[in-house]
Amino acid sequence: MIITRIKLNNNISQKGVISILLATLILSIISVIAFGISALMLQQIKMSRQMGDSTVAFYAAESGAERCLYEARKGSDVCNFTDIPLDFDSNAKYTVTYNGSNKIESTGEFRNTTRKVELNW
Repeated sequence: MIITRIKLNNNISQKGVISILLATLILSIISVIAFGISALMLQQIKMSRQMGDSTVAFYAAESGAERCLYEARKGSDVCNFTDIPLDFDSNAKYTVTYNGSNKIESTGEFRNTTRKVELNW
């Protein structure tokens, strides 16, 4: 009788250890999947932020090109603007080069992102 009880208790304790190991394995797998998904999401968030910065830089370059085109149509032979801020709130700025030819080059910058616009006529 005593030997049977010892074997029965031994089987119960082995089932408990297996249950704990299985639960730990499942939680580890779920954690690895969650960390992988969060890493992908952080990359997507960073990329979408850079796309927004690119748009602001492009509009800054376009603004500078339009301003220089306006000056050229008024009769100005040269309009070179360097690091002109768009407004007081943003750090966007543009640089324009025009030397009387039929080509205006404007570069917009915003948070380490640069976009260039060229007008030809």
